[in-house]
Amino acid sequence: MGYVYVSYCMVLSALTLVACIRSGRSKWWGAIVLMLPPALPVFVLKSKKKGKGLVWLTAFFITFFAVAGMEFFLYTSHKEKNKYSHLLPIVREMIFLNEQVKASTIELYNASGRLASLSLVQSRITDIRTTLDLIKEIRLLVEKNQAAIDRLVGYTQDHADYILGRKLEWAFLIRQFYSDPILAQHHDSRIKYLAAFENMLQYTHDNFNNIMALKSSAHMANYDAYYLRYRSVADVHNRVNKKRVEFQNKFIQEHPKVKPFVPGAHHIEPFKFWDKFSF
Repeated sequence: MGYVYVSYCMVLSALTLVACIRSGRSKWWGAIVLMLPPALPVFVLKSKKKGKGLVWLTAFFITFFAVAGMEFFLYTSHKEKNKYSHLLPIVREMIFLNEQVKASTIELYNASGRLASLSLVQSRITDIRTTLDLIKEIRLLVEKNQAAIDRLVGYTQDHADYILGRKLEWAFLIRQFYSDPILAQHHDSRIKYLAAFENMLQYTHDNFNNIMALKSSAHMANYDAYYLRYRSVADVHNRVNKKRVEFQNKFIQEHPKVKPFVPGAHHIEPFKFWDKFSF
């Protein structure tokens, strides 16, 4: 950090010094520009005739703000990368693992929201394919999220003595939160919900013409069975999801220390159901 700005100042100073030598002006301008680059426009205005220094001034302001922007970007990137550098290694690792959990959880929430919006009416086979692809994506996100949770919980368990000795209560609270049976129940319920939804959609996709165009009684009966299974699992998942939201809100209320460490976004409204009557 700062290397770009310093190099830029040195180049400006050198160019100013060359201009001073050619025009017979005081060489002190080179030192002034080195220490204070915004002094260059003053030098240009003094050394150029009216209207002659416009190109130089334009070039200066463009390059100056470009360098300033680059320095700001490098500074913020460095600050973000090293914001936990003052902490002990075990604490840094716990925070890093927890941020992975938060990021993957919010990513999963957002994908689940997209799935809910796609579940309103699916009367075209292209809609069904899109939803099936999204379910596959969500299943991978569920696995990614659970793996991140397992890593975090396992790490806090492995370093329980250290956490206890350092009185890092927030770490135990995080482990308590992610180890709660309600979250495990929600995880299992979501897996069943995705499976039931996917099975119904896959059957509908594979038998789309028989259901939509021919109205085959056998295929419609099979579809109804898939749909009833889906509705039953979805109803259960909505109840479990409501319990999860209530648990998270209550846990944060009882343990405000843990609030910065858990995801703040979650679905409160029930999932929107596939509309079988669109057929």
